[in-house]
Amino acid sequence: MRLRKQLFFVSLITLTLPWAGCQYVKEMEQTLRTGQSEALTATAMAAAARLSSDPAAVMQLQQLGTPVGLTPLYAHPMATAVVPDGYDDEWVTAGLARQGLAAPSGEKAQIVAGSYQRSLYLFLRSYNTPKQYYSPSQRSPIESDHLRIKLRNELGQEQTLLVYTSVPGRASVDRLIENNRTVAEHKVICHWLEWQDGYHIELELPLAWAKGGIEVYLTQALASDASKQAILSNRQNNQTALIAPLITPSEILANELAIFSRTGVQLHVASSGVKRLASTGNLNAPASKKLKEQHGLISWLYTLALGNDKLPELDNVQTSGQFETPEVSLALQNTSAQGVYQKGAKRLLRVAVPILASGDKNAQPLGAVIADQNVDSLATMTNSAFNRLIMYSLGTVFIAAFALIIYASWISMRIGRLSQAAVNAVSETGKISDDFPILNSKDEVGDLSRSFGQLLARLREYTHYLRTLSSKLSHELRTPLAIVRSSLDNLEHVKLSKEAKVYAERAREGTLRLSSILNSMSAASRVEQAISGADIEDIPADELLSSLKAAYEDVYKHVDFKLNIRNDGQDFTLRGSGELLVQMLDKLVDNAADFCPQQGLIELGLYRNNNHIMITVRNDGPPLPSHMHGQLFDSMVSVRDKTDERQHHLGLGLYIVRLIVDFHRGEVQGYNIPDNSGVIFEIKLPVKGS
Repeated sequence: MRLRKQLFFVSLITLTLPWAGCQYVKEMEQTLRTGQSEALTATAMAAAARLSSDPAAVMQLQQLGTPVGLTPLYAHPMATAVVPDGYDDEWVTAGLARQGLAAPSGEKAQIVAGSYQRSLYLFLRSYNTPKQYYSPSQRSPIESDHLRIKLRNELGQEQTLLVYTSVPGRASVDRLIENNRTVAEHKVICHWLEWQDGYHIELELPLAWAKGGIEVYLTQALASDASKQAILSNRQNNQTALIAPLITPSEILANELAIFSRTGVQLHVASSGVKRLASTGNLNAPASKKLKEQHGLISWLYTLALGNDKLPELDNVQTSGQFETPEVSLALQNTSAQGVYQKGAKRLLRVAVPILASGDKNAQPLGAVIADQNVDSLATMTNSAFNRLIMYSLGTVFIAAFALIIYASWISMRIGRLSQAAVNAVSETGKISDDFPILNSKDEVGDLSRSFGQLLARLREYTHYLRTLSSKLSHELRTPLAIVRSSLDNLEHVKLSKEAKVYAERAREGTLRLSSILNSMSAASRVEQAISGADIEDIPADELLSSLKAAYEDVYKHVDFKLNIRNDGQDFTLRGSGELLVQMLDKLVDNAADFCPQQGLIELGLYRNNNHIMITVRNDGPPLPSHMHGQLFDSMVSVRDKTDERQHHLGLGLYIVRLIVDFHRGEVQGYNIPDNSGVIFEIKLPVKGS
């Protein structure tokens, strides 16, 4: 993997910054929620303490409490007056919850109540009810299906209303007096309609009549015998003498709660039967609007980071009239509690504390104070912190990644240049470059370049030593060789034994061989000297090759020569030394003739490649060893058979070729023909003027 990619993946470690920030925001939200919960609990406890210390509020709570065996009827506050026409349109539109009426025989009915200004509205629906209307032939309406309503006002005065009808439509309402006599009651409006499974009964009466309590009985006449009637009522125990209270919002309790009202907090009072008695405040807060205006992607990221907890839905006290969360039940058992709920798009914190009479902690609670608060304010704070965190973290990640990529690109570029310079430091011919870049930077890349430079300098010195070794040896060995040769010449004038003559002859052959080697070694030195004093002139390469081809044919009789000049109208003139070029070609052709078999082919080639003249010498014969390709033109290197004692080649011929090519600012290389049928040496020389 490239260094740039490695540093890019390393830069991804900075993504731990947003993760760590999210954990911090989580803890911050939890801390804020704990603080909000404690503050809300303190508010609820203060409200409960005030209610328990106010005699009027305590009286209200006691009056609106739920006696044992009775089911209070809750009157929902209505936004407008209800038309008592027997249809349930207004009730269905308001979505109000209905209460059931108890029935020992299994029949059932539901009732819903509402209050508007000074009127109380009741709507009753019965199920699976055989219909038996009042007939004038009957002695009393109580022998037919009828509705009995027992009322008590705030002064404790009671009255009983009897509702019946002979046909669906406007119903008759009578008030019972002593001795079961009845008188018509015109202040009550009632409509009695039937539907598929029973009755719809809707009526309107003064609210003041029921302020002290109300009980509803639906009597179904199953036969003419009144003892076989079925009674449905909101009384669970028919032996109780009390009347179930009518639960309506209390202004006294609402006024007390209003003292503790604040933005984003809604306070309620629940009766001992979990019915709502008073409410104040609202859950809308400026933070809610800010939260709604936030971008959906940010909200999604916020929810994802902090966890998408599945919260239970909050009860709808507006339609049910009672609290159904466990916190309220616990508060009515004298235990404060709290919980978090979902209400639409809002998250609400609910706290419930008991209301104790006279501060007696062991007494049965009169009711409970419920405090609901919109946690959008917390969400706004933590969300704002989360937004800044995401912005700063992602900005840091992008900047770090960009900086690391730039840095990796810079390092990669420097290493790449150094790598390319190292590749080009030694050419295919073995020449060591003099322009290896040495970096001055004090980092590891600079140290590496300086180490490479020192290595190449030492290698260059060693190579120079090897190149000049032949001339040094030639100079040093000539004097002792002359002494040996003169000594052998003197031995010819001395009478020697037969065996001594044999040894003297062998010594003479050795001196001749050593002299030949020294002459070959001196040739390289002479070429170097000739190069330093060579005359430069314009040389037509095509004419030079043509004349040399004829000369080579006379010298090397055992091979065939061929001249291949690709002349497409271009100039083959180059600047150089003709004597040196001839010597260069002599060495290449002599080398080719040595390896070319009898009647083999040596081809001299010439062509133009842009601003360079290409001279080739191709010969049939064995291919070059693959491991010698980079050493062919080094001094003292030969690929000839070492077991042939008749050949005394030191490998200086191709070395001289390279010296001459370097002098002419050219390049030389040798390689095998693709089918390994021979070898090609290619010389690349610049044309005149380039």
